[in-house]
Amino acid sequence: MCAQKGILTCCSALKTDPLQDTIQQYHLKALLLGIRRDEHGIRAKERYFSLRTSDFEWKYENQAPEFWNLFSTNLKTGEHVRVHPMLHWSELDVWEYIKKEKIPIVELYLVKNGKRYRSIGCQSCCNPIPSKADNVQKIIKELQKTKLSERSGRAHDQKDAYTMQKLRSLGYM
Repeated sequence: MCAQKGILTCCSALKTDPLQDTIQQYHLKALLLGIRRDEHGIRAKERYFSLRTSDFEWKYENQAPEFWNLFSTNLKTGEHVRVHPMLHWSELDVWEYIKKEKIPIVELYLVKNGKRYRSIGCQSCCNPIPSKADNVQKIIKELQKTKLSERSGRAHDQKDAYTMQKLRSLGYM
C-alpha cells in the first residue's frame, strides 16, 4: 500500500487516523506509550509528558519543560497528553528486560531464512535485516555489536530525513 499511495497516506490510514478516532470516541486525556528516544532522531525531542493539540498535532519545535503540573490541570478541550515512561530506554534495555522477565515475543523478531525484523509495523513499511539471531540471547549479542539502526528496515526512515518528523507532528506514535 505505501509504495502505491505514499508513506504519509499509508501510515495515516493504518495507524494515525484510527488512533485519532479512538481518542475522540473515548475522550481520552492521556495515552501511555512505549516509544524511546533512541529509535529515531525526531523522538529525541520528546518529553516524558508530551502535549498534543485538539488537532492531534505535536509542536516539537516548542516543547515545554518537563513539569507534570503544566499538563495535569491545564488541558484545553480536545487536548491530550502522551506519556512515555520508557523514553530513556535503549533497544538493548528492552531486550535485556524481555530476557530477564521471560516475556514472550513475536516470531518475526527471530531469524527466518537469514533475516529477521528489528522494528515491526505494517507489512508494506517494514523489511527484515540480515541476522543469525534465533533466540533472545542471540538478539542481545547481535545488538551489542551492531551499528545498524533499529529502524533501518522501516520505509519512512529511508524516504527522507523529514518523513518521520511529518508523521509525528500529525499524531503518529
